[in-house]
Amino acid sequence: MKFGSFPKLALMSVTAGALALVLTGCGAVANNPEALTQGNWSMAATSNGSAGSFNIGGNLSQSGSSLAGTMYVVGSCISTSEQVAFTGSVSGSNVTLSSSGGSGQVITLNLTGTASSLTGTYTVSGGCDTGDSGTVVATPVASVTGTWNAPIVNDGNGDPNVTLSMALTEATTASTNGSFALTGTLTYTGSTCSVTGTITQASITGPYVVINANTVEYDGSSGSFTYTQGLLNNPSSPTTMTGTYNVIEGLCDGDLATVTFTKQ
Repeated sequence: MKFGSFPKLALMSVTAGALALVLTGCGAVANNPEALTQGNWSMAATSNGSAGSFNIGGNLSQSGSSLAGTMYVVGSCISTSEQVAFTGSVSGSNVTLSSSGGSGQVITLNLTGTASSLTGTYTVSGGCDTGDSGTVVATPVASVTGTWNAPIVNDGNGDPNVTLSMALTEATTASTNGSFALTGTLTYTGSTCSVTGTITQASITGPYVVINANTVEYDGSSGSFTYTQGLLNNPSSPTTMTGTYNVIEGLCDGDLATVTFTKQ
């Protein structure tokens, strides 16, 4: 009897052990952190109250289950020039992030989703927006490397059909301030102001592009312009960007206009 019952006991022991392994495995899978897309992210926030909407953008990196980012906040009472540190964690498909600094304002985000698409809520404590809360949609920002063309309508010389073409290359690694550097060259057609140009300093942070460039003018002299707050229409798949084009010096000095570039 004792020998006859051994196989049954052994089988029960093996079965229990296997079940324990399965349960342990399931727990490991459930807690396995989602590998988020590394790089430039845009987090669009919409207030449930009167604070309106704002955007959090910049570099987000992941190491295991830990997250860290250097970002900027646009549209809140935090200065747009202030670097804001975010830290957090990933557990399965759940993401938490919290800011430090930011003019005494702490933004806490609770998100869920996939490697390239997160949604959830935010709360604010401290600062002028304390008590604010709302919803957030977060996505990685696609590279803007490529050719972007825009009409410059009636420039400083009154040229009717000017096109500015920018050949942009975006860095794959973030700068220490959380932005991604842009380099490139410029070509004007139909202009009696500028002919060509070179980007001297430019970057993309979240969905916002800023460009400073020098130009070679129609008469061989030098000029320059800035393109600021160039906002991408769709961070995850941008086709246009709209911002302020301002000629600082050159034959069309003082030319100021809202310009929309389209990706070719």
